Amino acid sequence: MLSAWDLLNGPYSHLAKDKELRQQLFDQMIRLGDALSCAFDTPSGVPRNWVDPALCETDDGTSDTVAGAGTLILEFSRLSDITGDQKYARLARKAESYLLTPEPSHNEPFPGLLGSFLSVESGQLISSKGSWGSLADSFYEYLLKAYVYNSEEFSFYLERWLVAAESTIRYIGSHPYGHPEWTLLPYWEGTSLSNAMDSLSWFVGGNFILGGMVTNNQTLIDFGLSIAEAGAGVYHSTLTGLGGEFVVWTTDCNPEWAESCSANSSIRLSDRTFRLRPELLETWYYAYRATKDPKYKEWIWSAFEAINEYCKTDSGFSAISDVDSPGGGVKLDQQESFVFAEVMKYVYLVHLEDEEYPIHVQDSRTGKMNTWVLNTEAHPFKVVGTPV
Repeated sequence: MLSAWDLLNGPYSHLAKDKELRQQLFDQMIRLGDALSCAFDTPSGVPRNWVDPALCETDDGTSDTVAGAGTLILEFSRLSDITGDQKYARLARKAESYLLTPEPSHNEPFPGLLGSFLSVESGQLISSKGSWGSLADSFYEYLLKAYVYNSEEFSFYLERWLVAAESTIRYIGSHPYGHPEWTLLPYWEGTSLSNAMDSLSWFVGGNFILGGMVTNNQTLIDFGLSIAEAGAGVYHSTLTGLGGEFVVWTTDCNPEWAESCSANSSIRLSDRTFRLRPELLETWYYAYRATKDPKYKEWIWSAFEAINEYCKTDSGFSAISDVDSPGGGVKLDQQESFVFAEVMKYVYLVHLEDEEYPIHVQDSRTGKMNTWVLNTEAHPFKVVGTPV
C-alpha cells in the first residue's frame, strides 16, 4: 500500500487520476498501520508475532525474532512520513533500539551480529545463535536501507550495519574447498560456526553491494560479488539450473565429508526443494547495477527460464521438490506473493535499460543517487532524506 501510494503519486500518477480512490488507499494504509501497531503493546515495546486486528489483541508469545522486531522500521517510518503522524515511527524505533544497543553482550558474539531471538518482556537477546538468513535477515537489510531512505535520520543505523558487515567479512565469510572466489555465510552460535546456509541468506550479496555503492567501498562490493558467484555455482550445478533451500560445505575436504573430495564436491544441497525464492536474483540485480557485467543479466534470465520450465502451472507457479532431479521432482502446490513482488520484478528491472527509470537502484559512485529504496519485498518507497 505504501509503495502504491508513492508510485501513484509519482511516476505512475496517470494510472489513478481519481482522487477519491487514492484517498481510500490512504485511509486503508492507516487502518492497517493501526492494526499492526497493536502488536507493540508489550512491556518492552518489542512486538509480538500475531495480532487480531478486530480486537487489537496479540498472541501470548514471550519472544520475537530479530527480524520481527527490526523489519517494520522502514514501513512504519514511511507511514509516519506520509501521514504526518509519528506514532508509527516511534513504535518501530523503540523496538529497534534493543537491537542497536543489544544486551546481554554475550548474545552479540561478533560486533554487530546478534542471536536471533529477543524477549518481549525485557527486549534482551535470549540466544547467541544467529545468521544473516531466516529469523534475522531483514533486520540487517533494513539497517542499511533505513539510511538510504533517510540519510540524516538514520545515520547511526548505517554505522551499525557497517559494524555487522565488517564482522561478517572478518569472522563469518567462508570459502568452500577449491573455491576461494566463492563466499558462503555460516550460522553462528556464540563464536562457533556451522557451515550451512539457507536460501534466504543469498540476499546478503546484494545488500553488501548496495552498501558499497552508497559508501564508495569496493571491499564491500567485492564481498557481495563473491556471494553472487557462489550462488551461480550452486544454481549451475543442478539439473534444473535452480538452487535448493539449504547448502552445506567443507572448507578442508576432511574424511568425514567424503572418501573422495574435490572442488567439485565440496558444496552440497542438504535440502533440494525450490520455493521460488527471489534472494539470489536480487543479488544478481544489484551485481549488475554495480558492474554492468552482462553475465548477471544472463544468470537471471536462465533462472527465469528454469522457473518457467519446471515451476509454471496452468494457474501460476509452484514450488518444486528436487532441483537436482529430472523435471524438478514433484510440484508442491505452493506459491507465495514474493514470486510476483520480487522474482518477476528483478527479472524485469535487470532487463530495463532505461537509466532514467527512477526506481532503479543507483550506483552512487557514478554521481547518480538513489531517490527510491526497495523494501524487503522489492516494493519501492520514495526517499525522504538527502539521496545517497
